[in-house]
Amino acid sequence: DQDGSHIKGLIINFIHHNWPSLIKQNFIEEFITPIVKVQKGDRELSFFSLPEYEEWKQSTKDWNAWKVKYYKGLGTSTSKEAREYFGDLLRHKIPFKYAGDDDDKAIELAFSKQKVEDRKTWLMHFMAEKKRRRENNLPD
Repeated sequence: DQDGSHIKGLIINFIHHNWPSLIKQNFIEEFITPIVKVQKGDRELSFFSLPEYEEWKQSTKDWNAWKVKYYKGLGTSTSKEAREYFGDLLRHKIPFKYAGDDDDKAIELAFSKQKVEDRKTWLMHFMAEKKRRRENNLPD
């Protein structure tokens, strides 16, 4: 969820600031869990982002015939689901790949106290582009 994404960024920044070599050695991995699941009969689909779910809805004529469950953090998952997630690590673990100086600059832009104005500009451009894409029915 959005909180998890923000926390993930804070942890990456903390590690980048204190132990940058861990970032550069691709030491960090993310464990993803669904934020939406849909079920119809014995079929179940998992979505790991809202845009992925919205795309499925757009392409599925009978989407409203499916039972939808939204997940807000790990507390929403059952113990059975947790066992499923940890039983399929290849699907749920995503390694972070360090891509060089551009990654360092992006982390600094997102979190540095000295980059507040640059961050505001970056976010304003991001939101304007997102709005433009939405108004033109383009994917995020």
